Amino acid sequence: MKSIFIPLSCLLFYVGASKAAERSSIINSKPVNTYVQAKSKVTNLKKSCCTMTIKKSGEAFATYIDKEIVPFWLGTPWDYNGITQTPGKGKIACGYFVTTVLRDAGVKINRVKMAQCASETMINSLTKKKVNYSANSFTAFIEKVKAKGKGLSVIGLDNHTGFLYNDGKELWFIHSSVAGTGKVVKEKARSSGVLYYSKYKVVGFISQDANFIKRWLY
Repeated sequence: MKSIFIPLSCLLFYVGASKAAERSSIINSKPVNTYVQAKSKVTNLKKSCCTMTIKKSGEAFATYIDKEIVPFWLGTPWDYNGITQTPGKGKIACGYFVTTVLRDAGVKINRVKMAQCASETMINSLTKKKVNYSANSFTAFIEKVKAKGKGLSVIGLDNHTGFLYNDGKELWFIHSSVAGTGKVVKEKARSSGVLYYSKYKVVGFISQDANFIKRWLY
């Protein structure tokens, strides 16, 4: 299938997004002033992961981002030019949201350069464990990603990017979008209009990639 390259920090033209917003789970449960503490936990996490299998380390990495980093960002306003590095203050574009979260979780990346490149280029720079689901029906796409098991992935869409988080029971879509509320949200993937209406869907399974996790650890 022909690759489609799209800019990350871009406006997502989506008209029927209000229904997706209604289904969004926006949980802003932690004060922003402890975000530094949440980020600092990654040091001890990496030490603990060094005693685990790579598979368990990947799951721990995914859980850390979902439970410790993402909650601070939920509700942060989206903007096409948003580049804030502080959750709840300023605005954040979709690409910058992904790269900032990864950087703050201890992944050594060039936050700005990666946020401005094409989604597939970004995914390729993170992992070789990539699948293009563009030819699949929406239902098949959801089921196939869920079948991969627990973990965190980066997804590239027509004009958008974000995270997919599989907690073992539900597949969640975590992203900063103009659609719906115009904020960072965590919503059920199967109920997301943004995912449903995107023809292009490429997923990089970062937490399930042994090389990615080793680079994160060491």
